[in-house]
Parts: sequence; C-alpha cells; structure tokens
Amino acid sequence: MSETPPKAQRKSAIEEAQLVNVVLRYFKLAGVAVGVWLSGYLNFSPSWLLVGLVLYVWKERQGKRKKLQIEIRQDTARDEQKAILARVEDLPSWVHFPEVERAEWFNKILDQIWPFIGDYVKDLLINSIQPKIQASHAHMASFVFTRIDLGDIPPRIGGVKVYTKNVRRDEIYMDLDIIYSSDCDLMVKLKGMNMGIKDLQVRGTMRVILKPLLSRMPLFGGLSVFFLNNPSIDFNLKGLADAFDLPGLRRDCLDREMVEDIIAEQIANIMVLPNRIAVPMIEELNLSLLKYPPPEGVLRIYMIEARNLVSADVAFVGKGKSDPYAVLKFGPEKFKTKVINNTVNPQWNEVFETIIDCKDAQVIDLEIRDEDPGSKDDKIGTAAIDISSSASQGTLDTWLPLENVKKGDVHLKLVWMYLANDLMVLEKTLKQVGASSELASCVLMVNLDSAKDLPTQSNWRMKKQIAEPSPFVVLSLGPKSFETEEKPNTDSPVWEKPFRFLVHNPHIQKLDIQIFDKKNPKESLGDLTIPLKSLLSAPDMTLDQDFALKNSGLDSKINMRLCLRILTPENNPAWRSEGAILNTNSSSVDPPADPKKEGTSSPDATKKPQPQTGPAKAANNGVDPTIKKVEVTQINAAKPEGQVIPPASNTSPSTVTSTEVRQRKTKSSPAPAESDARGAYGRGRIQLTFRYSSQRQKLVVVVHKCLNLLPCDSDNLADPYVKMYLLPDKSSSGKRKTVVVKNNLNPVFDETFEFSLKQEEIADRDLELTIRNDTSFFSSNVKVMGVVTIDLSKMDVSKAATDWFDLHPEDSDDAEKPISVESDV
Repeated sequence: MSETPPKAQRKSAIEEAQLVNVVLRYFKLAGVAVGVWLSGYLNFSPSWLLVGLVLYVWKERQGKRKKLQIEIRQDTARDEQKAILARVEDLPSWVHFPEVERAEWFNKILDQIWPFIGDYVKDLLINSIQPKIQASHAHMASFVFTRIDLGDIPPRIGGVKVYTKNVRRDEIYMDLDIIYSSDCDLMVKLKGMNMGIKDLQVRGTMRVILKPLLSRMPLFGGLSVFFLNNPSIDFNLKGLADAFDLPGLRRDCLDREMVEDIIAEQIANIMVLPNRIAVPMIEELNLSLLKYPPPEGVLRIYMIEARNLVSADVAFVGKGKSDPYAVLKFGPEKFKTKVINNTVNPQWNEVFETIIDCKDAQVIDLEIRDEDPGSKDDKIGTAAIDISSSASQGTLDTWLPLENVKKGDVHLKLVWMYLANDLMVLEKTLKQVGASSELASCVLMVNLDSAKDLPTQSNWRMKKQIAEPSPFVVLSLGPKSFETEEKPNTDSPVWEKPFRFLVHNPHIQKLDIQIFDKKNPKESLGDLTIPLKSLLSAPDMTLDQDFALKNSGLDSKINMRLCLRILTPENNPAWRSEGAILNTNSSSVDPPADPKKEGTSSPDATKKPQPQTGPAKAANNGVDPTIKKVEVTQINAAKPEGQVIPPASNTSPSTVTSTEVRQRKTKSSPAPAESDARGAYGRGRIQLTFRYSSQRQKLVVVVHKCLNLLPCDSDNLADPYVKMYLLPDKSSSGKRKTVVVKNNLNPVFDETFEFSLKQEEIADRDLELTIRNDTSFFSSNVKVMGVVTIDLSKMDVSKAATDWFDLHPEDSDDAEKPISVESDV
C-alpha cells in the first residue's frame, strides 16, 4: 500500500488544526459568557469587565495586524508577481534599486532543496544553538527544543547586487536581500512549560564573498557568508507564552523582547560581522584569513545631546518630561549612555569606540528610550547612521532627525580612524588621546591558536587515575575580558579563535592570559602576562610564536599570534595589507589572477633577503638567523590554515604578496646618506611612492616627506607644501596639492593622490612636483623652493616603489631620475 504524500499529510493536519481552533474558539466564547454571568451573580464591579474587554480588544487588534503582515509575506514567498500586483507594499530590493537584479532561478533551486535542509537545521539547533541559549541566561538553563518543523515556505532572494568597482580582480562580492517569511513551527520546553514560536520572519542583507579566483576548478578557493547588519526578526508566540504576551502579565522567563534578543544574539554570534561562515573549496586555502580578515578601522562615536524629545512621562503639574538615554547597536556590539532625568533636551557627552570590519553598507542603529523603572522602557525615537559616509569624510558632525516620532533630533559626531603599522604614528596618536581613559590609541588583534602539554590533575572521584583537563582560556586587557569555549578531555586543546582589544596606552598596558579547567575552575592550569611594549620592538609589531606558560607544566606552552595596529585619522595605502590567502608552500597553488598587482612576477621578488638590523635583529635573542629561518618555515608548513592577522614581513620569495596599492612603510625606506641629504642641487630631497592600479585605472602617488629644504623666511624656516601637475595637462583636473606644514624644513606629508589615467597613456605623461613656500601675495620671501619633473615612461609603476628625488631650481631643465634606495618587493 502506497504511503500518503507529505503534502497531503500536511493538508490533513491543517484541516484538523482548523477544526480544533473552531472548537477552542467556541469554548473561549462560552467561557467569556460564563464569566460575565458570574461577575453579575457575585456582584463584582463592572470595571473588571472593562479591563478584560480592553485587554481582549488590544490583543485581537495586534493579532490581526501581525497576521495580515504574515499572510502578505507568505503570499509573496509563494507567488511574488501575484502578491505585488495585489498589494504594492513590502517590495523586494530589485524594484527600488536598478543595480539590484532578480534571482528567480536561485529561488527555484531553494524551493527544490528546501526539504533536504531540514535535517541540517535540526542538527544545528539541537547541537549548537540549544546549548548556547541554555548558557545565555539563568532562566534559560532548562531550555530544550521539543519540535522543529521548518514548514513548506523556503527563504527567498529578493535581489542580488554584484560589485564590479573597488574590488580586486581575484574576488567577487555579492549582496543578497534575504526574505524569510516562514510557516515554521518550533516547540520548546522551559521550566516544565511548553511554548512555541511560529510564523518566524527574518529579513536582512547577506554578503557573499568568493575569493580567491583560480584558473582551475572549482574556479574559486573559498566562500564566506555573513550579514552586514543584524537582520530584522519577528515571530508569533503560541501556547502558554502567547497567554503571557499581554501588558502586565509578562514574566521574565517569557518576555517576548528577551526571546527576540536571544534569537538575534545567536544569529549574530554565527554570521553577523565580525562573525562569518567560511567554507574552503581547496586544501591550500588560508581559512583563518578568509574567516577572520583584519578590520578596516575604528569608529569613534560621540553621543553629544538631543533636543525637543517627546514627553513620555505624564505630569500632574506642568509639562511632562522624559528620562532619556541612548542605545547604539552595531552588529553584536551594543552601547548605552547614562540616563538624564526629567528633561527633553538631554546632554550626554559620551564617546564610544567600535572596530569596523566592513565600512561599506553597514549602519549603526540608534534608539532613544525613556527609562521607566518597573516596566518596559518606551522608545521615543530611532535613527540610522551610515558608516561609509563618515569613513569617506573622516569626521562627520551632524544633527539627525528622529524617526517614528513627531519631533526630536539627536546630535552626534563620528570620527573614522585608520590602522597603521608605523611606529612613528604612535606618539602623535598618544598626544591626541591625552589623559582621556575613554579613547584608544591602538588595536590589539590576538589569534589564539592552541596549547600543548597542559598539566593533568588527579580525578577526585577516582583518585588512582589521571584525568585529562577540559581547558578554557580567559584573556583580559584593561576592563575587557573574553572567554573561550572549553575543549573537553584534552591536554593539547585547539581553539583557533580571534580576539580584539582596544588599547589605551601600549607602553604600560599588559595582556593577561589564564587557562582554567572546566572540571575545577578554581584552579589554574597556567597563566601568562605579555607587556604590549614588547610588540613595539617586534617586526611589523607582530609576534607569532609559542609562549611558555607560568605556574604550569615544564613543557606547557600556548601558541598565539599578536598584532598591534595604531589608530590614526591619516590614510596610507601601505598600511592596508591582508597577507597571503593561499598557502604558498604548496606546489599546487595557482598564480594570482593579476600577477602585476600581486607582485609575484616582479624580478625584484628574487632578490636575496637583507640582513636584519635594529629591532628585528634584537628579537632573535642571539639565536643563529639560519636556524631561526628553518624553524619558521617548519611552523608554516605544519599549519596550512594560515593566520588571522596579516603576516609579518617575510623575505621568502614564495610568500611575497601585495594589495592593490602596496608600498613600503615610510619608516622602512631609509633616508639618504648625510653627504647626499641636500641633493645634487643643494635644495633638498623629496620621498615619493608610485603605483598604478590597472583595475581602477588610476595612478597613485604618495607624497611622504622632504628633507633639508631651503629656508625662505626671515626666521630661517619655511611653510612648505607640494603642488603637482600631470603634464602636459595643467588644468584643474590634473592638479593636486598637499596641506601646508608650518615652520618646517623637513615636513612630513604622508598624503595619497590619485590621477585617472589609462595604462597606455602613462608613457606620454610627466609628473611635475613643485615645493612651494606658503606666503602672502605681497611677500618678498622665496615662493618656489624646488622642482622635480619625473618621466613616467621610465618608471616601473606596475608595482609599488618608494624613491628619493633631488629637487632642482625652477628654471633648471634637468629632469630628475629616481634614486632607488630599497625595493618594495
């Protein structure tokens, strides 16, 4: 006898559920009638009936509104075209934005494979999500899933946007508009009570990155998926939880907002930046770098004040006030200001800092709330801040009108900070931070890899046996602490987890690390303290090694990678480097998609490594450099997964990589010898970096600094700046100018300029730079300090190169030739 099809079974179950709902509704109405009769029979006050009626009407209206929204979304999921024609609301992104395309072919694939996804999701919920929910709150310790049914409606892709600009040639970026209007049915048990979640609604923008692209199957090395911002979540409660979803009847363990926060938190911990799902497609992929790339910068958020807020509190005498505070949400991060009582014009004057992984398409959600002790706080306005605008401008100081309210504005200031690996920037940053303990000067990135040979302890239940520990690590720096998950029953755990700290002063702060056993958390398995000042003298401010643990076994060690980056408002393309995404030790690795851009085909890549000097040599602690090099090679070969943080400088030709605009740091390009410091014409020298981006078709010029310029003013100083033209065009489109550095003959500019230029046009162009003294129109001081004209046809701009150029007088016809001091690759 043939089995009944699944859809027929579901249809039968729906009909039975509808019959049960009719019977339950009849008994509910009968119960209401009996309650009215009893209230009259027992002479109860009619006000109780009014209270019950108000609650019933409120719940019915809320239920109908939400049911209507769910039906619309489910109709859209079943037949998008029909639903749009019937009701022009909740349109997908491809309707609003012309660069977003439809993906109906992918939706048909999702519809076909959706039944097969159920087993995977069930396993994920029970084995991963359920334990995390149980540990998230004291009320959730008894939380278990009793039923998991994803329903028949799969997620839909509302639109796809593929980025073709400002991306590398060996990667693909896509943004997917995810719409999940499900008919799922989830039942859970909490403290002996059965409750359920139905009609789960999720919508957000998911980014998919395919990189690196290969010339062999499967054509790309890895896949990473993540939400740019927290997706919007909505659902209906059923069972006992639905009964308590009324004003005044909510309990802590059944609070709807708590359930929403827990669901959002678990989604954020899995796939909202900085967390992401990374899938390797080839063996030699640097998975850690794909999953945990370095951040793009740090955003400082100054919450200054608000004005003309609505009055949320009722006053019996005079006008009502509010007790406002602000909440900022960004991915898994959440910041809260202090509460200002009895005002509609609060002044907070607080500052928050957050690490930004992807400044494009990310927003900060801002809520202004009114504190109501003993009840739920009221929202009195919301706003959204686009991060990319502040990053492009550097500083954004603005008033934002609050949404979803009649009136109100909020005043905030956003400051974008880049990450630098130049030690010369640190002192300047520390001066800007000053004595403020709220601001950071650096970011510390910690990649906790593993530990080995941890001490074992005697099992107190079986004293004659030795029990393996279940270690976990606690990392602390200042007030910030992180705790890893435990690794059960092992003395050589592997975590492979990244952590990031904001550092106020690296000269005095330390990173504290402690390892505990989950079976006996009061006793430590080992500890370690690392002064951050040791990173300042390390090559590239990075340490990647085994650290010996204290108060532990003789051979107990922990393997970590520590990388320090300095915050600065200045931008230098040389500071942005992601390192090698492929394990270049493998012989089967394909060459990069753009050899010139990656720098691997450059003849300079075969140069012999220079002997170490300065801090790098001191870091070897007297060890034979040859032995040191062999040890590093062995470590890299044993760990093909790579590192989270960009690798330190490596002189091996096989590991040389570059970014789109890659150059040597200013500090690593040595100044000319003292005899040549004034140049061939006695007017000083200028340091420049050149690089051509074939993808963006732009010539990038970095003006670093000048040395020993001519004094021009009466005080034997000058106010120099650099003006440049891309000859033969001297129009405004080809003109660039640096800032003026006051009273300085050795100015440091570190400014980057771009010229739109096709590659075939480079051979016909010259770059003219004039170092001028900033004077008034009627001043008799020297105005032109020196000139240099560079023939671009003689420059190899296919790779980043940093050179010194002699300045010559303005009336000289001699064109300077670049003086190569150190190759960039």
